[in-house]
Amino acid sequence: MTTRATHPTAQALLGWMQANPGRLRSRLDIAAAGGGDLSPMGDPSIVAHLAFVADAVAATAAPGREEALRAFATGAMEEMWREQAQAEENMVAVGEAHALEARLQFGDGAGADPSNREVLNRRVRVIGWTQLFLDCLEEATGDSGLAGRARDWMTAHQGVLADTIFTMDRRAKEAERARGGEDAISDPAVVNRIGQAAALQGNVRFLVEAIAAAANR
Repeated sequence: MTTRATHPTAQALLGWMQANPGRLRSRLDIAAAGGGDLSPMGDPSIVAHLAFVADAVAATAAPGREEALRAFATGAMEEMWREQAQAEENMVAVGEAHALEARLQFGDGAGADPSNREVLNRRVRVIGWTQLFLDCLEEATGDSGLAGRARDWMTAHQGVLADTIFTMDRRAKEAERARGGEDAISDPAVVNRIGQAAALQGNVRFLVEAIAAAANR
């Protein structure tokens, strides 16, 4: 994995998030109360993590933007659920693009494996919700083009996302082994849970870096 310097704005956001885990737990509890897919990469968890990013953006806002971003963070979860139809439209477009790319690379049977389909579907849902979040953030900041710049940065840095998820997954498995021994990760359900959590956390960190890069252009 290549060592990279993290943008100072991203460092501030990530630092706030690391210092306020209770806020994420609160977001997750609120989201889970609504039911639905409560897996680590289910919609409630995705929305809660994105709202946590909104909390960090508001808490570290530059002078003059604090009030608007605090209001955005306060209503972030409600706004995203209200605009879920747009997130679903995003997912359809992203899913079609991913399916076409897979067919071009691997042939018509690329989506035949159910496990691969599940991984792809979860990835598509994260991207769809993330795109909605970026559109909402752009509106809240009044920074025209912010969402597009962030998406462009993410497209250009897919290797960063892959490295981040791999590192988080490895560290989580090492921690699981330290607690329960080598057999701790012999259960496929445990491996799946760890993988989902690492994928979502990796995507959240990736989003934070994209916001930092886009906001400073």
